[in-house]
Amino acid sequence: MCLRPIVLAILVTLLSSDSLCSQSPGCVDRPPSAFHRSPRIKINIVSVEFRGDNSLSDEERSQFVESIQRSNFSVSATEPDTYWANGVMRVANKTLHAQGHVGGHTKVTPYLISAEPAQRSYAVSIEIENAPPYRVRTLQVIEATAFKPAELLDQIHLRPGERFDEDKIWQGIKSMKRLYGAKGYIDMTARLNTGTDQLQPLLLDLSVQVVEGTQYRVGTVEILGLSARAENLLKPILEPGEIFDRQAFTDFLNEQKGLLPVDASDNDITMRRNLDDGTLEIALDFRRCPGDKIPFPPVNVSVPFWDKSQFMAVSDRWFDVSD
Repeated sequence: MCLRPIVLAILVTLLSSDSLCSQSPGCVDRPPSAFHRSPRIKINIVSVEFRGDNSLSDEERSQFVESIQRSNFSVSATEPDTYWANGVMRVANKTLHAQGHVGGHTKVTPYLISAEPAQRSYAVSIEIENAPPYRVRTLQVIEATAFKPAELLDQIHLRPGERFDEDKIWQGIKSMKRLYGAKGYIDMTARLNTGTDQLQPLLLDLSVQVVEGTQYRVGTVEILGLSARAENLLKPILEPGEIFDRQAFTDFLNEQKGLLPVDASDNDITMRRNLDDGTLEIALDFRRCPGDKIPFPPVNVSVPFWDKSQFMAVSDRWFDVSD
């Protein structure tokens, strides 16, 4: 078999009231930080026209129109049309890929129909150059040890014989990331390798290559600026010596927001990895007094040196992690 990589490097790293302020003497509560944003202008796409030749079926065209019109686009008064038009193009390309047209791309041209202070209405023309759809011939997970390959494959809602859908792979790997995170593998990444042979060029052989990384246990924990109730709820999750459960930790942060400052963010949480003993130094500092923050060094995530262009790690994210 002659492999012709159609490389899609997909990584995931997923991530991601009642409170009391621990104050130093003379510290005065400061109000939650406010973000001043200019008013947004809503973009209404009232019609979508296809131009040029393409091989999309009527059903695929309908999916295109539906995916574009249900997307929420907006701009500030100073942003040009290209800002949201690029968003339309990303939605269109994502739809193309979900239909198996991996090599396709689009060109979007907006036409202003009407403008009001709070919204603008546009017609959109789309030119599509789409490649024939690819289908999955084989799909496997490789180099995984913490979970059985079959358990990880269950996270990917794509089977041999179906049209290739990049988003299903993406969502599946994010589900795999959550499984790994619950077992302390917070730096797990994955890469999708694709290949075909010359006799059946539209059938893909897919392999999700897993890099599990270190399994971390909870090391030292410091919690500042939270109520006793919040600390008591956190203690079973952050028990020193136990495997760090990323999912339980993020669930606490997102489900118990009433116990946190209203402007709590990832900036309040620092985790330093000790690769020598596989432990985490965890600091949660929700104090709101100038100069009170713990001076922790930046997070250093280990990345395989031999392929940093394909395997990458991103900063820890904890709040509102929907991906």
